[in-house]
Amino acid sequence: MVKDLYPPYESVPAEWLVGPDQQPEYLDARYAPPAGEMNLTDYLVDRHVRGGRGAHVAVHLFGEDVSYTYAQLAEASHRLALGLSRLGVVPGDRIAVRSTNRPEATIAFLAAWRLGAIGVLVPATARRDELRFFLNDTSAKVLVFANDQGSGIANFEALARSQVASVEHVIAFPDSRGTDHLSWADLLANDDPAFEWPTYSPDALAVIWHTGGTTGTPKACYHTARRLILAAEHTATGYGITEDDVHLFPAPIGHAAGWLSRLTFSLTRGITQVEIEEFSNPENILRAVDQYQVTWLIAMGTSWSQMLAVHERQPGTFDLSSVRRAYAPFITNNGEWLHRAWRRHGLDLLNPVGSTAFAAWFFIPPSDGSTPPMCVGRPVDGWEARLVVPQHAPLTDVAPGEIGQLAVRGVTGLTYWNRPELQQRDIREGWTVVDDLFRVGEEDGQYWYMGRSDMMISPGGHKVAPVEVEEALSAHPSVAHVAVTGAPDPGRGEIVMGWVVLADGFEPSEELRAELQTHVKARLAPYKYPRRIAFMDELPRDPLGKIVMKQLLTWAKSGEPAPGEQSTT
Repeated sequence: MVKDLYPPYESVPAEWLVGPDQQPEYLDARYAPPAGEMNLTDYLVDRHVRGGRGAHVAVHLFGEDVSYTYAQLAEASHRLALGLSRLGVVPGDRIAVRSTNRPEATIAFLAAWRLGAIGVLVPATARRDELRFFLNDTSAKVLVFANDQGSGIANFEALARSQVASVEHVIAFPDSRGTDHLSWADLLANDDPAFEWPTYSPDALAVIWHTGGTTGTPKACYHTARRLILAAEHTATGYGITEDDVHLFPAPIGHAAGWLSRLTFSLTRGITQVEIEEFSNPENILRAVDQYQVTWLIAMGTSWSQMLAVHERQPGTFDLSSVRRAYAPFITNNGEWLHRAWRRHGLDLLNPVGSTAFAAWFFIPPSDGSTPPMCVGRPVDGWEARLVVPQHAPLTDVAPGEIGQLAVRGVTGLTYWNRPELQQRDIREGWTVVDDLFRVGEEDGQYWYMGRSDMMISPGGHKVAPVEVEEALSAHPSVAHVAVTGAPDPGRGEIVMGWVVLADGFEPSEELRAELQTHVKARLAPYKYPRRIAFMDELPRDPLGKIVMKQLLTWAKSGEPAPGEQSTT
């Protein structure tokens, strides 16, 4: 078990990082980074070129005649890193990247790592106030962004530079037209083929990203070069990646899950990945799978649902026969209909689970049919898990078959950026305790995802996991999509509330509301039925396609009809 011992940085105060005594326990790794000092970009790109795979395609950009081989990624990141070094970027400096799903974002992170700098993820949807927060929270020195005039930040001065004092340089790609910023194209004109890049400790910081902010202000955590490599190698083994794989994950690169698929998992094994800038269009995903013969496809449940509608509306249009492994992360049992539907088309949707805290997927069901539909299986090699009583000290395992909060330890773990109070809260007895609920089968020891622990509902002193009610409601033929939250109640303190999108052919009515309540009462304990049900046009979702539970809770607490709520009169 090796604790991280960070190199000193001029621009990173030591107290912003997690010392050895506050780090989680790390398990011994089957795979390890090179002994001694290293360079992360060399590990992810250059070694493939040296190994004879320089001509292998690393990235295809769907919709444009653009591809990068590993040799071209190496050269572009080399040139950009030279430009950054001439701007004064040194090890430990933070380079923030705000981009849609384009190869330039990958190149920017690779260039940062050549220098020993730290990449910072910024969601492409971030606007002025959000962007200001991300930059200030990480004290970013450089901002790299896609020069989209509709983004609201083409003119960085609109952010009030005095409020983001750390930023010294702003780089716009593909060029700086319409702005006063540095041009990506000009920086890539730098070249010095003989320049040798520095090596550094594997404990050097490599990336900072923020949680989704489900329960409040986003919180930053970081990972070192060592932990990224260990996560990537063990996860890639769990997925069974081979050199001929073509990978597609239609999710934003500004979020950790999408970023990992591009920047570590694919590059570590030297395979090809496909970028789709407009990935919210399900037809684009299907066409990309067909065009590039994708073998390893991960998509959120919303994307699978949208793709299903298009695929069935246009039978025979898209060839999906190349897909050997298909994954729909974080689907609970109320998504079993989606699994059945895609099985009719020859794809078994497997349900992996991971976390920003670990930079990894630590549950990856094997593709041999040994896990039931929607089950997440068991922890893959490199991690171990247990279920504990929520908000209880010391850590106490729940009884077999009971729902508990997930605690994990492995080759990676949670390290917060400049949040020591959160580090102390979430690292307990060497385990990282995450905000997710699971259940373990009493006989087979396999895990089932049951939703987030911070969404537990407490009607009249009882405890209700929303997913239990969601599964019951989903079994009714009128329900197309559903989410369940708590709602304030003067008598009970809190009640169960269902947010329902109806299937085609059904209309909201008081009679249907009562029928759904009776339907749940017949399946669950009386205190679990939804005393309030809102019929919605649609549910609010984030760029990953996940339901924004925080928004539903806000609406529930307001006591007013939610935007898009349908009347029953």
